[in-house]
Amino acid sequence: MDPTTHEAGHRAAVDAWIKQAIEGADTAELVELFRVAIETLWSRAVTTLGSVTLIAIAERVLATATRRYGFLSAINPRPNGDARWKQQLRERLAQVPRSELIEGLRFAFVELLTVIGRLTAEILSPELHAALLEVTANSVGADTPAGLHALPSIIVVKAQS
Repeated sequence: MDPTTHEAGHRAAVDAWIKQAIEGADTAELVELFRVAIETLWSRAVTTLGSVTLIAIAERVLATATRRYGFLSAINPRPNGDARWKQQLRERLAQVPRSELIEGLRFAFVELLTVIGRLTAEILSPELHAALLEVTANSVGADTPAGLHALPSIIVVKAQS
């Protein structure tokens, strides 16, 4: 199958999730929904790919996305041990205009699914698409999915210089 067909499938999955999950959400709720979504995708992919591979993928996706959406530079895929990263990240991203935030995070999610899909011959894509659709406003504040032991240490806010 043509790689552009797969990318279109990833775009459709992300767009369907955005339409279902974020309608009526304010900026702070959007940031939380995207956080829960990335944790969900991580938990589904880490068993197959491993944390080292997923960190490398996250770095590549983040570098690509940051070139188009500078506000994403607030995200750092390397750990620094700071337990306050979630709150700091929320505060930084909450300052981004809602439409720009959605557009940038949408791009990053499509890129993430595309890279994982290419590396796995799309074997994980159906499961990741389904997992994404399970993330709703009701997911925010719920217990984090099993297997997230590595995630909190991979996305941290860059220290202010």
